Amino acid sequence: MDLRKALTELKSKKTQDEREAKEARAPLIEIFHSIQGEGRFVGLPMTFLRTATCPLRCLYCDTPNSYEAPTTIPVNFGVRTQQEPNPVRAPRAAELVRQVSHATMPALRQPRVSVTGGEPLVFPEFVHEFGKAVRDQGMRLHLETAAIDPDALAKCINQVDHLSADFKLPETLAAPQHKSLLLMPGRNYGDLHVRCCEIALRRGASVDVKIVLTDRVQDPSFEQALEQLAPVRQKILLMLQPVTPFGPVKRSLPASDLERFVATAVRHKFDVRVVPQTHKILNLP
Repeated sequence: MDLRKALTELKSKKTQDEREAKEARAPLIEIFHSIQGEGRFVGLPMTFLRTATCPLRCLYCDTPNSYEAPTTIPVNFGVRTQQEPNPVRAPRAAELVRQVSHATMPALRQPRVSVTGGEPLVFPEFVHEFGKAVRDQGMRLHLETAAIDPDALAKCINQVDHLSADFKLPETLAAPQHKSLLLMPGRNYGDLHVRCCEIALRRGASVDVKIVLTDRVQDPSFEQALEQLAPVRQKILLMLQPVTPFGPVKRSLPASDLERFVATAVRHKFDVRVVPQTHKILNLP
């Protein structure tokens, strides 16, 4: 082999290794395409990237497998599935999402990707780099988050087109993973949720706020949430999600309770939608 060529290739590989070493990484759970959509985009085909780990423990959580990262993740191309080693570099994740979207629905005029979890804001640098990469490819980035870390959101918000922010009611939560996140009696994460909404709205992103309703939710807790959301009320869409029984949550929300909560939200002058977990109804993953 030509010595000069060998040295050039060695330098090139070293440069590439150094560049990749600086790229943000995140442990993932899966990448797949679905017609389920999410929030106001329910039923709209999009690609989903699910990150691993979550600092909270919601009683209704139906993805407890996202609490810990596997060594490899499934990437579903529709006709085939491949395994990708964890953690995944942001540019690599963006390329996989592009391939999945093109393989399953290449005719989409405006391809979208939803970054969900677990909790994506555990890895804000990854979300930022991944978001830039997919948006450079012409995709729109949706971020679905528990919205309890405004500082992390601020690090990646300029790559987010749509924010789906949870508003966690205390009756729906178990003890969090970290003691620092424990709520005092009568308290919620409302101030943090609102700050996240304000960050996204300043960026110009569209914002949905999702409240999951179980049969444990009390009217004073729900009304307190609406009062806290009042400063952003006119700029968000309020999504009420009657719980799909899973794990510790054994019962559906009674229809009379759902109607009462909707009436309360309307009385507080919110633009409100009721959206159940459609992928369960449609028998989708």
